[in-house]
Amino acid sequence: MTMKLKKLLIAVSSTICICLIAGIFLLFLTLRFVNYTPDACAESTEELQNPYIGWYQIHNYMLSDTESYDLSEILDQEHRAGLVLLEFNLQNYADRPISDYGLSLLDQVLESWQSTGRQLILRFFYDWDGNALEAEPRDLSLILTHMSQTSEAVNRYSDCVYLLQGIFIGPWGEMHGSRYANNEDMITLTRHLASVTDPEIFLAVRTPQQWRLLADSAEPIDRSTAFNGSLASRLSLFNDGMLGSDTDLSTYAPGSGSGEFSYDQKRSRQDELAFQNRLCTCVPNGGEVVVPNPYNDFPAAVADLSAARVSYLNSVYDEAVFSKWRAALCTEASPYHGMNGFDYISRHLGYRYVLRSSECAPVLPWEKTTELTVILENIGFSNCYRPFDVSLTLTEASTDRTFTFPVNTDTRLWAPGEQVTLTLPVHFREYATGSYDVALKITDPVSGSPVYLANEGAVTSSGQTLGHLDITIFPKQDSSSFSEN
Repeated sequence: MTMKLKKLLIAVSSTICICLIAGIFLLFLTLRFVNYTPDACAESTEELQNPYIGWYQIHNYMLSDTESYDLSEILDQEHRAGLVLLEFNLQNYADRPISDYGLSLLDQVLESWQSTGRQLILRFFYDWDGNALEAEPRDLSLILTHMSQTSEAVNRYSDCVYLLQGIFIGPWGEMHGSRYANNEDMITLTRHLASVTDPEIFLAVRTPQQWRLLADSAEPIDRSTAFNGSLASRLSLFNDGMLGSDTDLSTYAPGSGSGEFSYDQKRSRQDELAFQNRLCTCVPNGGEVVVPNPYNDFPAAVADLSAARVSYLNSVYDEAVFSKWRAALCTEASPYHGMNGFDYISRHLGYRYVLRSSECAPVLPWEKTTELTVILENIGFSNCYRPFDVSLTLTEASTDRTFTFPVNTDTRLWAPGEQVTLTLPVHFREYATGSYDVALKITDPVSGSPVYLANEGAVTSSGQTLGHLDITIFPKQDSSSFSEN
């Protein structure tokens, strides 16, 4: 009996041991060791072809009942991101509504430019010869009618129309030299234009003084009131006298500035640059530089373009200023040291995102989730003003299978000079063991254009490669070094 009991105990003990060993083995098979190796974050000084920023080209169109345009040159252009300013002269309709033919011509031009992938800046006016008083309609109501008529076509192409400059008055639409350039008429025109155009389209006025008048506010909007579709949140600036003198050719008031001002008065250069610095975190600012003078010497230009958060400029005017910039060299302690001034400014117009680091938090083998931390910096002059889609993709090296998930962030708030930290959960137990390439992708959801980072390294259809993630059931030899850059 004792012998049988011993055998039974041995059998039970053996079974328990086998079960324990099997259980431990099965438990071990469920463990996951995670090792992340970041790529080097070398900054690139290359010019990037990103949407809504940079140098724009101008194309002029006269609308009439007899005009026609060969649009084949537009249709043959390479499909890519980039800004174009389209100017439409309405002087042939200064005494009547725009005809169906004239409107169809406008529609054809917009449709052709839409096919190129460009982002469009539009300007409507009645005079490009400096004689607005004679060329404009004699009745304000006719301008309002023209706004309503053209907005039907503009709204059809709101996916590519970025902003509307001006309110149809003044030589070249610059909101001066017109019988309607008084406060009451400008308020009427601006409010009507806002009411008939898609709220996603930005409007732009010529000076900060006009912005305050038309927005009916002494203070600029801020992040709490930005991007809500209101008139103030849509109202941006265009300055066609940029850096042209101490007043930017009467854009600002002369003098050093101090004391009290009513909200609809011009202020000094210093005060207006400070105003734009606050306002243009939320709305675009651009125009053209003019007239060589000390205010557009390279160091002074960089300081003011940065302060005013300028994101777009005319590519052809003023060539005399551009020549000064090309002859100057960047002396800042950065990868741009030694670059000529024109190229430096080109690379900083608008936003410019640089990947600074990526790392993965260490986890215990039985945990389910780790966090990938990505740090970016905007080194451009401005924010972006359209929301971009951001996503993270893991690509399995052995199969090329991809796993993509969105990143919750508002790229419009990625301000110049600030670092942006993205903390992204990675549920690594949802993936098979193996090696994965990790990439970050930023895309404009409207045009589909990629937003390139200013970094060296691999760029694929999944975006900028950040590093490589290994998921294993055995610890790697260097598993203690989870994320050292």
